[in-house]
Amino acid sequence: MNRHSNGLTLAALVLAGLNMRPLLTSVSPLLGQLRQTMGLSSLAASLLPAVPMVMMGAVALLSASLMQRVPLQRLLIAGLTLLLLALAARGVIHDGQWLVVSALFAGLGVGVVQMAMPGVIRQRFAQRSAPMTGLWAGSLMGGGGLGAALSPWLSAHFGWSVALTGWALPVLIAIVLWLVVRLPATHHAERIELPALWRKPRAWSLALSFGLVNGGYATCVAWLPDAYHRLGWTAQAGGSLLGVMILCQVAGALLMPLLARKADRRPQLLISLVCQLVGMSGFLFAPLLAPWLWAAIAGFGLGAAFPLAMVLALDHLPHPQAGARLVAFMQGVGFIIAGCMPFIAGQLQAFTHSFTSVWIMQSAVTIGLILLNLRFHPHSYHRAFGRTVD
Repeated sequence: MNRHSNGLTLAALVLAGLNMRPLLTSVSPLLGQLRQTMGLSSLAASLLPAVPMVMMGAVALLSASLMQRVPLQRLLIAGLTLLLLALAARGVIHDGQWLVVSALFAGLGVGVVQMAMPGVIRQRFAQRSAPMTGLWAGSLMGGGGLGAALSPWLSAHFGWSVALTGWALPVLIAIVLWLVVRLPATHHAERIELPALWRKPRAWSLALSFGLVNGGYATCVAWLPDAYHRLGWTAQAGGSLLGVMILCQVAGALLMPLLARKADRRPQLLISLVCQLVGMSGFLFAPLLAPWLWAAIAGFGLGAAFPLAMVLALDHLPHPQAGARLVAFMQGVGFIIAGCMPFIAGQLQAFTHSFTSVWIMQSAVTIGLILLNLRFHPHSYHRAFGRTVD
């Protein structure tokens, strides 16, 4: 594979990653405007971040059969096309229910791309899969930051409709790039006996941990700008606060895995969770004292936990096929759990008329995650799954 081809694939990979989260982060800073212009209900506002995450999980659970039948490049283009159509449709939507429908199809598209991309990385960057996976995660989070920071500006200058549909343009560019990229033919991997993951408590524990961490991310993406809007901040300021949080997520995703050189991943996981707890506690007890600091600390912890969870799952089953299946199960169940979190948070806020209950919930969840992750000692890996895939 020549350098030009690898460079083009790398550019397409980064651009695809940048398009995975604006469908979520472009909405949350504009919730106040959407409530006024289209009568967005509290239920619909809660479903907007929840539905795409659940769809991502559903696609991940179906990934094994889909990837055996459809070439990776075709999956990528199909997923991006579905995302493009869903974002473009927002330009003619004037009802909150249809906005939720667009989120459903956008989440399906994102789920397909996220399902296919690890296979692309293994095909094209086999010798550099770890840093390429980190770059994919960083671009994914960075796109979320762009969506949060730029959408209020787009809305102020061109209207909320353009602020939501404008994110279809980079998706279109990504589709064009992936039409040009040529991926190598897929070779069927050696068939091995894999454990029934749904019968393994450790698989469910990993999925629960992954889901609750990503639920914290989804809750902040969905409600952090609105929480500060209720405290008197402008939409632009709230979006910028979320942008800072996501920028620090990118830093955590890129830096923390570099420190995880030993077999025991718990020290880095616990650092990331303590950072999340500090940030959530800051939002709870002193939201106006140092909001930028709380956002930065929580963001670093949330970003660091995402790739560490992936590495932890792969450590349990080192055979590539077995590890990929465990990651798919973890993400499938985990994203469904994550999708429930912002919905629960929205309903809590609507019931209590305060975001205090949301930050109490997130702080309690993070304490539970700290206790759960203490169980993931390397000595327990083989005992959790047996030695059938060593």
